Amino acid sequence: MCCFQLEEPAHHPSIETLLDRVFGADRGAKPSYALRAGVQPIADLARVAIDGGKLVGTIRYWPIRVGQAPALLLGPLGVDPMRRGEGIGRRLVRDSLTVAQALGWNAVFLVGDLPYYAPLGFEPAGAFASMKRQDPTRLLGQSVGDARSLPEGVLQPAPMVQPAVG
Repeated sequence: MCCFQLEEPAHHPSIETLLDRVFGADRGAKPSYALRAGVQPIADLARVAIDGGKLVGTIRYWPIRVGQAPALLLGPLGVDPMRRGEGIGRRLVRDSLTVAQALGWNAVFLVGDLPYYAPLGFEPAGAFASMKRQDPTRLLGQSVGDARSLPEGVLQPAPMVQPAVG
């Protein structure tokens, strides 16, 4: 049975190995990585799934701006290919979104497949938000907290952004 917990520095080598297996060693060339360059993930939202002492899942969030609004970029979400279909990724997303809302974040964006993320509350965002070099049909978003809608604009890195509280 998986133990879900905050990411710790000791997990970093295993996380990198898992993400290389899931997304390929060239994953850093993806457009979403440009938004992460030189920015630290939000520690309170970085989670892992451990089973039998082995890291089998990971999720991270990064601060961004969409237009002038602070927001989160979810990703990467990685699950050991041998453990797919067990609900590990869905649990990592649900648990971390609950924490994001409690911390005052109002919007979360990601690049992914709608059939996987729609049951988790994500919807297409490419009609009003964009990411450089990214297919707009894969840009998804979700309002969390008190937000009634997602912000509009271009996703930009924001290393020091804070959630809108209030």
